[in-house]
Amino acid sequence: MLLLASCSGSSVQVPASQQTAPIFGVQASEIDFLLQQARNSASPAAEGYQLDAMALMLEAGSVREAQALLAEIRTPNTLPEELQVRYRMAQANLALAQEEPAIALQTLSNPLFESIGTLTPDLQMEVRQLRADTLFQSKQYIAAVRERVQLAQLLDTEARIANNNAIWEILASAPALALTNANNNIDSYELRGWLELLRLINSNQNNIQTQMSAMDQWRNTWTQHSASARLPDALNIIYQIWQNRPLDIALVLPVQEPLGKAISEGLLSAYYDALAKGHEVPRIHIYDTSFRTDVLVLYDQAVDDGADMSIGPLLKDAVRRMQRSSRPMPVPTLALNYGDPGGGTPDGLYQFGLAPEDEIIQAADTAWAAGHRNAAVLTPAGGDYQRIQDTFVNYWEGLGGHVISVNSFAGATDYSPVIKRIFSIEASEARAARIRSLLPRNSIEFVPRRREDVDFIFLLANPSEGRQIKPTLSFHFAGDVPVYAMPAIYDGGSNPVANRDLNGVVFNDAPWVLSNQDPLKKIVNDTWPSASGPVQRLRAMGADSYRLYLRLEQMHRFPYTHLDGATGRLSLKPDGGIRRELNNAVMDNGVASVMPRSDAARAL
Repeated sequence: MLLLASCSGSSVQVPASQQTAPIFGVQASEIDFLLQQARNSASPAAEGYQLDAMALMLEAGSVREAQALLAEIRTPNTLPEELQVRYRMAQANLALAQEEPAIALQTLSNPLFESIGTLTPDLQMEVRQLRADTLFQSKQYIAAVRERVQLAQLLDTEARIANNNAIWEILASAPALALTNANNNIDSYELRGWLELLRLINSNQNNIQTQMSAMDQWRNTWTQHSASARLPDALNIIYQIWQNRPLDIALVLPVQEPLGKAISEGLLSAYYDALAKGHEVPRIHIYDTSFRTDVLVLYDQAVDDGADMSIGPLLKDAVRRMQRSSRPMPVPTLALNYGDPGGGTPDGLYQFGLAPEDEIIQAADTAWAAGHRNAAVLTPAGGDYQRIQDTFVNYWEGLGGHVISVNSFAGATDYSPVIKRIFSIEASEARAARIRSLLPRNSIEFVPRRREDVDFIFLLANPSEGRQIKPTLSFHFAGDVPVYAMPAIYDGGSNPVANRDLNGVVFNDAPWVLSNQDPLKKIVNDTWPSASGPVQRLRAMGADSYRLYLRLEQMHRFPYTHLDGATGRLSLKPDGGIRRELNNAVMDNGVASVMPRSDAARAL
């Protein structure tokens, strides 16, 4: 490991326990050379060499070494203006490497950066790129795009292409509400064109053909825009995907079993809706795996029959066996379940389902963003629910929170005992009993006291259980304790009278369940019998399975790409699993009211 030397020749050795990444090979030699030059040079040349060395350290991921080297520059304010700018930039880069964008943004607000036009062109480009990256990490999306629009004027043709790709990544990553009020901040033809392109792409997400038509129309309208001659790579790939699209899809699904039946209802509804609108659709061949355990036999048969892609299987054990394959999948495969975490990710295998982990993590993130730190956990009893408890506890403690109490209930009709355990009310009652035994009268009035260190309750319960648990909290003087629940708390119906007992409960659920904005939902409900929340969620999963099949390669190549689907905002994880970001809602007067995304308020 390097010894970090100052220009005076003294050295700072970083303890092994604090080292973040060793530096090897050519890069280490370059850093050694720069440090040697710093030792042999006078100020301000020495500081220039140190800043060059620090940039290479950050590039290599050696954050603590870079921080130690920066500390060697004792009097940065006495340096020439250009080196002062580079010093502040080094501070900002260090803050970004330590995931502290707010500190980086504050550093870049130094008066030195108010008139960067006097700097060399190369340094101007570095400053603007650093500001754009910092604003992006600070969730100031429009400001980040504006910075990159200005940066484009300094770039050559190839660099502009990369810059346009970065602009699209910023826009595609932004929450929808973050750009809702963007019209107030549009100050250029370029920015307006980017936002119009984003609007067209998002409003045509459910069909690639209409998306391509929208892009062609945009290019014909915005002829002077920097992206008109060449769209960002994440959009150009759509044309390639369409040219190489699957023509024969195998649906490997137990269509006679409840889960498979509900999923197929949603998928086939999306398919026939596209067909009715005149869109080109693949041929779908159903391989019914109902009541079978050897479902991979039918999967292999589908491949032998000439399928270009498979949607399914659904059986978890089949997905696990696919994970263990040492070879790529014979055809792209969207499994409708998840295998084991870390169980392997063969090329061509994607996994999609209604994983409770997404719901648990979002509930925890929502509670954390609200400022809660001390959690109590309440779920049904049983091995299946132990995993829910463990997942929440591990994630919450990983955030830095504390779990005060973990409790379960087992088919109870009286939830008082478990609520008393959570809030240590039994201990309060025991103290009252001891007092009564000591005092010579029976007219003592007693109001139990609950523990006050529970910030919120993380709850897994069905609607019937939830409608009893919430009033029981009030009965035991804990009605003001926030409750964050998983989707199971909501039956998807409109029954304000029954749901009034759930008032105040915050939960997350699929957009399909919480609203009627997806036009396909009406088609499904008109075609198939009405259904409760669990079935509706599976139908939404089927609709998204069809909408995803042409998006997987785009998501794989450009991980920031997302689909605003029926089950949530969908994106691809590195292991091939589909991540769902659901909508948050709160029960208000017995009605589920959708909440804005947690970071929308500070996104602009």
